Amino acid sequence: MRVLINKLLMRPAIPFTLVLLLLVGTSSVIFYVERTLSEIEEALPITLSKQERDIRVLVTDMGTLVQSIGIARTNQAPGNFSIVLRQIDEMQQHLEVIRESYRFNDVLGASAIHAKLNPAIFDINIWLTEGLYNFEPTSAQILKIAEMRAKEAHTEAEILLLQVGKTAIDVLTAQADRIDGFRNIMILTLAVLTIMTVGLVMLGFRLQQSVLALKDSEEQIRYRANYDSLTDLPNRLNFIEHLSEAVSRSRRSPGHTALMFIDLDRFKTINDTLGHDFGDELIKQVAIRISEVIRETDVVSRLGGDEFTVLLPDMTDEIHASIIAKNILASLAEPFNLFGHEVYSSASIGITISPDDGEDANTLLKNADMAMYEAKDQGRNTFRFFTSQMTDRARHFLELDKDMRRALSQNELEVYFQPIYELRKHSLIGVEALLRWQHPKRGLILPAEFIPVAEETGLIEEIGLWVLRRACIEGLAWLDQDLHPSFYLAVNISMRQFKGGFDRRQMQQILQETGFPADKLLLEITESLLMDEDIRIKDVLAEFRRMGIRLAVDDFGTGYSALSYLREFPVNTLKIDRSFIHDIGASSNHRRLVEAIITMAHGLDLMTIAEGVETSEQDALLSELHCDMGQGFFYCKPVNVDNIKHLTTNKKPRLVLFDPAKKSTKT
Repeated sequence: MRVLINKLLMRPAIPFTLVLLLLVGTSSVIFYVERTLSEIEEALPITLSKQERDIRVLVTDMGTLVQSIGIARTNQAPGNFSIVLRQIDEMQQHLEVIRESYRFNDVLGASAIHAKLNPAIFDINIWLTEGLYNFEPTSAQILKIAEMRAKEAHTEAEILLLQVGKTAIDVLTAQADRIDGFRNIMILTLAVLTIMTVGLVMLGFRLQQSVLALKDSEEQIRYRANYDSLTDLPNRLNFIEHLSEAVSRSRRSPGHTALMFIDLDRFKTINDTLGHDFGDELIKQVAIRISEVIRETDVVSRLGGDEFTVLLPDMTDEIHASIIAKNILASLAEPFNLFGHEVYSSASIGITISPDDGEDANTLLKNADMAMYEAKDQGRNTFRFFTSQMTDRARHFLELDKDMRRALSQNELEVYFQPIYELRKHSLIGVEALLRWQHPKRGLILPAEFIPVAEETGLIEEIGLWVLRRACIEGLAWLDQDLHPSFYLAVNISMRQFKGGFDRRQMQQILQETGFPADKLLLEITESLLMDEDIRIKDVLAEFRRMGIRLAVDDFGTGYSALSYLREFPVNTLKIDRSFIHDIGASSNHRRLVEAIITMAHGLDLMTIAEGVETSEQDALLSELHCDMGQGFFYCKPVNVDNIKHLTTNKKPRLVLFDPAKKSTKT
């Protein structure tokens, strides 16, 4: 072999040719390496950034669509429905761009996001343009199904979005390994040909720049994958890791770990009123204030939206968590300066303790979330600790919701009626329709237990229409009797029904189906409905009055009504809440208050009905105070349709014995 090489070198052209070949080969390698490094440095970060941005915009658009469907479902104005259709069309265009753009160059999983969102958008588009089953595309039922479908797809897309950062890191790591291979090739080339030293040194310098650029990109992607871009706080994924580690440590040590779930009160109002820029600035300042009042060892994070969490490791008892929660509430109660605007906010905080309440991150987050909602139910701007009763209530809530949906189809619901008497002559003047639920296993369930669940789930809209229709059907049979000229049927209508679209069209349809006259119907509404800022509600109530339907404010005195609202709304009657009637004989203050309400109502040409009359003394005092009507156990308890027919036939008070030991309530 050595002899062969010597012979080749003896020929003058051979060494030159070898050198030339080596130079050409080395130059080719250097050119290839230089071009590849340039592509990695210039194209890769741009590609990753563009794909991540496109995916994030797509997921954000889906979240916006969820909100728009929710708004359209709550307020079924044609404009809101048009916005939903327009957003669906835009999302279909975005999905098509994603599919075409990353068909052959999907680095971060755009196809997976596309696979989650495209079927959902297809389904929602079909439902909102063609309808589903017998429901119109614009119906509340279709919008609710579409909202659930959009929420499900949005949740799954967000989960995939959390994996994008890790995928980007893996890609960059692989490219870094590739660059290491290129570095070895250059070192080998330097060892073979010293004449290329200068070129290799320059190439090595270039490679170093590329590696640094890649490391910077990797750090940025790693940071974005673990920290919130708005507040620089740990995000959900990062916080769950911290929480899991803290829970593991708490198993091995005698201390406790506390988890706080913080949700800003009425943040949506600020965001919608002042704009998203103000909302983002408020989130930033809230993050700073929370961070300032916690310990150095504590971890605060932003889960998303206006939700924050605080991890309190090594807690000796609940008192320390209470102190920190009070400090957070006090800090957030101070006014915020948002671009020159002074804004006030507050928060509701749920607290759970590990290992007492749970020993895994998901359970603790769920418990803290339930405790936070308990704080909101208690009036907001407060904190509550998680208790096992909350889990029981949540389970009871789900069971009631399931059973109520079955009850509608199985005819378990029944309408009872409670007579209302004119106090001056003690003659029967009307009846109020009251809902009862005869559960096949639990027996009679009163509305005080299941109506709040129906309000929360939206089922009250369907139940309310059923009660109204059923009461009109039953009431029509009484009108051919020789009753009081002003005899009427009273039915409660909830705020949720109005928010769900209850209007003149639905009311006319029920009256036409049942044949019940509009002037014999009295709808009972709450004070909170009068205080609502939705102008549509006022218009709907005015339309009811023009139809001849009368309106009454139920449980008057327990809300926040003002005289101005009573003047502005077409109200006929005030129903004085039972809490005032209960002590009217024992308390002079209650008597004067009831007298003031009656005098005020008469001054506004309004009729008055006293609720919860249970004794002859109360009946006599109300007559003395010139109250127009009364209802309660003193006259008659709520009865089914067969018994109410007997009362309407006799038209005279048929007193039903009242047992004071039993809870008296009109539900």
